[in-house]
Amino acid sequence: MARIQRRVAPSSRPAAARTSSTESSGGSRIRRKVPLKHIVRFTRMLATLTEAGLPILRNLRILSDQWPAGRFRDAIIDSAEMVEEGQPLSEAMGDNPEVFDELYINMVKAGEAGGVLDTVLNRLADFQERSQELRERTRSALTYPVVIVIVAFAVVTALMLVVIPKFDALFQEMGLTLPGLTQALIDLSTNVVTYWYLYLGIPIILVIVYQLAYMRSYGFRRWNHAVHLRLPVIGGLVRMSQISRFATTFGTLVASGVPHLRAFDIVRGALTSEVYREAMDEVREEVREGEGIAASLEQTECFDDVIVSMVEVGEETGELDRMCLRVGDNYETNYKRALDIALKLLEPIMLVAMAAVVGVIALALFLPLFELLKQFGQNA
Repeated sequence: MARIQRRVAPSSRPAAARTSSTESSGGSRIRRKVPLKHIVRFTRMLATLTEAGLPILRNLRILSDQWPAGRFRDAIIDSAEMVEEGQPLSEAMGDNPEVFDELYINMVKAGEAGGVLDTVLNRLADFQERSQELRERTRSALTYPVVIVIVAFAVVTALMLVVIPKFDALFQEMGLTLPGLTQALIDLSTNVVTYWYLYLGIPIILVIVYQLAYMRSYGFRRWNHAVHLRLPVIGGLVRMSQISRFATTFGTLVASGVPHLRAFDIVRGALTSEVYREAMDEVREEVREGEGIAASLEQTECFDDVIVSMVEVGEETGELDRMCLRVGDNYETNYKRALDIALKLLEPIMLVAMAAVVGVIALALFLPLFELLKQFGQNA
């Protein structure tokens, strides 16, 4: 991890020629992201039709009728038009990079060159389905904690803005001497009610500044990712996710016939951590100079001994793709298991924290009443 810590420091066809599908959707291309589930379904259907021996152009025509008018259907029609004009499928798809990414295009190109397009498309569909399943699993797993945080925020906000001011008015009317905890809570509530725009505006401004810095500053983004890798639990999850993504993507590309150096470029784009992207740049440079892949991975200190050893075996036996895919499977399984365990531990912790906050507020509000009842009992 020493290397990770050190890293904390600082085709093409003219658009004018594509008219038919553009005009059919209103005269301009809307460059919004196409849902992965559409691309997965399209890839699987295209693989099946190609495997059946139908011509690519006919396949694209058939599939274009399976989607309603929209960005994705336009991309399929556009690809069909270019294929009809004599362009290879990979170049046709490359004309729509917002739909078909670099990995997709290069795998199709490798399949065309090797005459195994149907096999490559099936392999690509398998890869996409796994990516989609992992993404949906992660999103689903995070839903419950996010809901708890939102509910907790709503409850505390309601107490601060509505409940506590009413208790304050009651205490003043009764002329009670308030304990320190109760007075501090009332002062905080009064402050929130008076300066609500600051309590609301400052977090929003901080979030906006953070997002802008994250999107526009490579240095900030890189530092952010390096910090994530140092965090307990989160660092392990990020590490497993990146290694799984690297191994699965690289193995899929190599199995499809994509050259190693080109595969490293594509894998770099598939990674989400700038620390691991930088490591991939180093690996590519070392391999370009003649170093072995396993030795290059080891030098980055971002990949543990298990993956280095398996890649080394793959290089020695000529089964690099199979070993990488196995590594990807193992790390994906470990990631899912670790994510489930982390969330099972997080949920009760969040519930206890929420109960503790509400309990402290309730205690602070009822302490003066307890004192009042105690005085009544003594006087009686």
